Amino acid sequence: MSLRLVLVSRWRLDTTRERIWELLSRPQTWSDWWPHLASVEPLAAGDDDGVGASYRFHWRSGLGYGFSLVITTTRSLRLREIEGAAGGDLRGIGLWVIEEDGPGAVRLTYRWDVELAKPWMRFSAPLLRPVFAWRHFAVMSSGARGMAQRLGCRLGEMEEWSTITFLAPNATAG
Repeated sequence: MSLRLVLVSRWRLDTTRERIWELLSRPQTWSDWWPHLASVEPLAAGDDDGVGASYRFHWRSGLGYGFSLVITTTRSLRLREIEGAAGGDLRGIGLWVIEEDGPGAVRLTYRWDVELAKPWMRFSAPLLRPVFAWRHFAVMSSGARGMAQRLGCRLGEMEEWSTITFLAPNATAG
């Protein structure tokens, strides 16, 4: 059995799409403002829109374990969406969506649809699945606060929700 996590975070920031895009489209700088991100290593540059760009991310959970991901940009719609395929300790798809939310505000949504790949995570998933979701949202919240601080803007409403399901062997997240 495997554990599939679909985790959604939504933040309201008093800024513009352009400023959010500038931050999100440069993942090599995310560790400058995202406290749980230990490091980012560029692996491939991608095309003019960033599609094909690949980075290795080293994350800290805040509970003594870390994990590494290689994320490759699979889709990029300027000022609107960035999607990436993840491999490594988690496998699946991440999607950033940037939407206007009234005058001078943006609603930023991140959807993370992944399977656990680390053997200890898969083994302990039946017991620890609420902890994995809780830590994900803690990491995301720290990112929201770091992003707002970097942009010098107000962070408003933050929402989060998740779906956690077990998959039969050979099933994949997607």
